[in-house]
Amino acid sequence: MTEKYFKIIGLFVYGLILSGIIGVISSVFLILVNGVTDIIWTDIPNQLNTPAIYPLILCIFGGVLVGVSRYKWGNLPKIAHDSIVELKTTQRMDYSYVFVNFFIAFLVLIFGAGVGPEAAILSSVIALSVWQADKMRYIYYSYDEWKKESWFIRIKNLALPHNYRVPYNPDQAPKDKKLLFFKKLLYMLFIVNGIVTFTFFIKISEQPPLAIKLGETSWGLDELFLFIPLVLFGILFSKLYKLLERVMNKLFSKINNKIILSAVIGGIGIGLMSLIAPNLLFSGQHSMQHLPNLVPTLSIATLFLGSILKLIFMEFCLKSGWIGGNIFPVIFASILQGYAIASFFPQLDTLFIVAIIASSASIAILKSPLLVGLFLILFFPKELTPVILIIVALFILFSKMSDKSPQKITA
Repeated sequence: MTEKYFKIIGLFVYGLILSGIIGVISSVFLILVNGVTDIIWTDIPNQLNTPAIYPLILCIFGGVLVGVSRYKWGNLPKIAHDSIVELKTTQRMDYSYVFVNFFIAFLVLIFGAGVGPEAAILSSVIALSVWQADKMRYIYYSYDEWKKESWFIRIKNLALPHNYRVPYNPDQAPKDKKLLFFKKLLYMLFIVNGIVTFTFFIKISEQPPLAIKLGETSWGLDELFLFIPLVLFGILFSKLYKLLERVMNKLFSKINNKIILSAVIGGIGIGLMSLIAPNLLFSGQHSMQHLPNLVPTLSIATLFLGSILKLIFMEFCLKSGWIGGNIFPVIFASILQGYAIASFFPQLDTLFIVAIIASSASIAILKSPLLVGLFLILFFPKELTPVILIIVALFILFSKMSDKSPQKITA
């Protein structure tokens, strides 16, 4: 076997190891978030018989920690959209902040903010992927010198995270089409490897699933007559969200630069929410699994107000500096709204109505049709997949025709 093939095999194996490490780091983050959340919100109150205002005290304390951390380290945690823009604009990324990014996101999530973990995970994975590319680029360009070293030096060069890296340089980047194709193929394999590693550790640690089916469906022609009206209602619901967003922007406009104060106000708001409507805390991911059994016990007004309150709560957290993902909260709120409307049509298939309203409202709010649509498919039975994909296609077509602004998603 020639030296060239040794180099290719070595790069491939090294890339698998690094992408596996990224998957492990991401899964450990989520495992720690879930574990510590259970301890401070369930175990401690149950074992110590804490007073009724314990959640409020806990969240104010969390607000101080979040505020001080953001004051010290800057506008973190980053969201995936900002990381992608930075990478596309500069072809580089500062990944030295990645563990601070995880830490502040950890604080935001364990203290009950109504945002999701996807923003911190995706932005950090993007940063770590750039780090992986820099490490692999070092081996690619320094292979001849590296292989002359002793085994100890070779392993040290590979293992040290902050040394022996080669940043991207467009002048050095390969121009050969075959090499570029091979590079893209490797990246795809590494992405798959990272996802598989992440999923494996999440599964063996018995973490709750990211998505759960909401039930069964048996929709037919009767439901199709409501398709267009339901889509239009979902869009109308997104307009209400835009109004709420503007109101929240105005409320926080005078204290945007007061990082610690904003975070503490956020903590107070989260604490009060924990006393008023504890099911609306966090992203809504874990509450989703209880919806099929919970919804029949709730009134239409409760479902409608809960949906609105979830969006207000999410925006309140984001504007007060409790930064996180908006995919889970928006989908949760849209599904609640779907159940509220479905209650007006007990003779029709409930999940058909929920799927259309949730899809149209979530896509209209997040402005990322394909990603949101694929995500929503995870929550509904396969019989509704064509319906969701039709809505995705309609929004993509409408977006191209109207030349809308770039996506606003904060994952």
